[in-house]
Amino acid sequence: MSLHCNICLLNFQDNNAFQGHLGGKKHFKKVQQAEIVERSIVVSPLPKWIQGRQFINFFQRHGKIKQHKIGPDYLIIEFCDSKSAEALLKTPVWLHNKKLNIKRRTLQDDQREPKSTKQNSPIETEGQISYNNIKQIFKSKTTFDNQLAVFLNTIQLTDEEIEERYDPICTKLNMMFKVVFPRCTTYKFGSTQTGLSFKNCDLDIYVDIGEPIYEAEHELRDVWTMSKIFRVVKKMLYRKNYVFSNIVLIPRAKTPIIKFCYVKTDVSCDISFKNMLGIYKTYLIKHCISLDSRLKPLMMLIKYWARHFKISGTGRISNFALVLIIIFYLQQPSVNIIPPLMKLQETCNPQVINGWQANFDENATLPPITNKNSIPQLLHGFFLFYASFMFKSQVICTLDGMTRAESEFEDFESLPEYMHRYKEYARHPDNIKLNTNRPICVQDPIELSHNITACTPYLLLGTFTRYCAIGSEICATTSKDGYRDLLDTLFGTVLPKKPPKNKFIITISANRFQQVNKSNDSKTNAAENSKFTQRDWYFTVFNIVKDIFEKVFKLQVEVLTADVEAKQQKIEMLSDVHTGKYEKLVLHCIGSHCVWRNRKIISVVFDTSLSSLEKETLISEKVIENCGKTSETNGIKLDFICTFEKKTDLQKVFLTINIKDCDDNVFQEFACFAKNKLPEIVERTLIHMQQFDKWY
Repeated sequence: MSLHCNICLLNFQDNNAFQGHLGGKKHFKKVQQAEIVERSIVVSPLPKWIQGRQFINFFQRHGKIKQHKIGPDYLIIEFCDSKSAEALLKTPVWLHNKKLNIKRRTLQDDQREPKSTKQNSPIETEGQISYNNIKQIFKSKTTFDNQLAVFLNTIQLTDEEIEERYDPICTKLNMMFKVVFPRCTTYKFGSTQTGLSFKNCDLDIYVDIGEPIYEAEHELRDVWTMSKIFRVVKKMLYRKNYVFSNIVLIPRAKTPIIKFCYVKTDVSCDISFKNMLGIYKTYLIKHCISLDSRLKPLMMLIKYWARHFKISGTGRISNFALVLIIIFYLQQPSVNIIPPLMKLQETCNPQVINGWQANFDENATLPPITNKNSIPQLLHGFFLFYASFMFKSQVICTLDGMTRAESEFEDFESLPEYMHRYKEYARHPDNIKLNTNRPICVQDPIELSHNITACTPYLLLGTFTRYCAIGSEICATTSKDGYRDLLDTLFGTVLPKKPPKNKFIITISANRFQQVNKSNDSKTNAAENSKFTQRDWYFTVFNIVKDIFEKVFKLQVEVLTADVEAKQQKIEMLSDVHTGKYEKLVLHCIGSHCVWRNRKIISVVFDTSLSSLEKETLISEKVIENCGKTSETNGIKLDFICTFEKKTDLQKVFLTINIKDCDDNVFQEFACFAKNKLPEIVERTLIHMQQFDKWY
């Protein structure tokens, strides 16, 4: 007669084996698991507009909770006794007019999220706060204030969630790093500290190892360099692969970071050991938000709007940049809620890190806030302000709350005295100055030489301003009904798709070139200088443009006249006579290489004497070479007409590029690349030619 264990589902032929099994560890573990199952329930799916803490508070009324686990779309609760679980399983349970789907817990529920399926992307995952999951919040016929309150409770990370999911990561890292860096300190920074974080957001961590870090390899073997730190930390993380997964090292970024996922709470993390200015920027943002109770809801609303329409995020406008853009609007005289940030720095002894003042006075005396606008009115003002903002010609400076022209940073000595730290920095020839020659320029409030929107694509700027224009119209329309339909309409209105453009225009101006040329005025008389800037400049620019098409874009170029009274004729040998005679010249360009893809990953060591044109040519050759090595298909068909038109009264050149015979998508990709790259190469090559006295 066989004996059967109902817990382990095993059969035994004799009593000794059966009794041995009952006293064994495996059986004891199964018994414990069975007891846990008896006193546990699973709630799935979860209503997206109800917070996790609300669930816990609700179920505590039905019995004492021993432990719980909240997932993206489920909740597991273990009570201290089985009676509470049995009662909930027998009767329907409702929460906020929503019937909850409650089931008995199974052992499989504990493996709902196997490691292989976890979302460890460095980009924040939308999950439970995606618009499709929360849009019912805005359908209810309640007031704007009620909708906003429920919306914020749904999307923002609570203090309890930070304590449960994020704080243990820093504690774990601090204990681990103390073994190698006895004086280290671990800091959280970014949105989890400012209070502007979404649920399931990433965690930014800075580790101060408590010792100096040298830039390059040092003659002393016992000092720390960044490469040495990365090697040591990498080994430590890999040894604990059951705690940390998806470990990725990015050592060559402006701020080198290590990415990983903390397995227990499934949080993606970025850890850095260099430049603790991020900590102070976090403190500064947090203090600005604390100045008025309207600011945090307003910023969360705009952050979600930008995220929903893919305006912010990786490869777009960073969250830090977006917050500064909001702060800048709130600094304007017509709004006047946040003061110029330099007002917070004036009344404290400067704490200088890497040449920049990092600290500010939290107790600085500020004038009272007289602006009484509601959150919808402030949102309307934000949209209206940026719908027509001149991003291309204005630099956003939150330090003084003012816009500045690009030319002011070129002639940096003329900047106001309160930017003395930037002027001192810019005077050093090896330092990289503020990059204002980008679609958007937002100056970092602490690192004044850093444009935090330098990598923002040109096309995204148009998307941002168009959505701002739509947002402004929606705010104006819904104001008539107390903004009750504002959020529903705002998030539900998508930009209509634009038909693909068959042409685009690039403008090249002589203004900056003339400014550089003024230093040579002593060598040339007025007549020669006039001749140079009027005739030779056009000839030089035309040749640079032609070389860019041929050498950088790898196109076959045919030059034609554009005389309206005669048939177009091919020009075999171009000279300054042609650029002087004709107001327009035509370039017919044909190519089969897609040199704009995979360009950023090319690593080339350049000779410092090379011009921008020569450097970009080498990169293009490397791109084509790499495509051959990897057997990638880089061949495309590109066929267009470029009209080179002089504007002598403005000393400008207009390049009008029209599609002739190629795929629309290819032409749009090329347009995006050319509009950014071509003017940049022309300008830098002209400056290089003057510096090294090189001429066509």
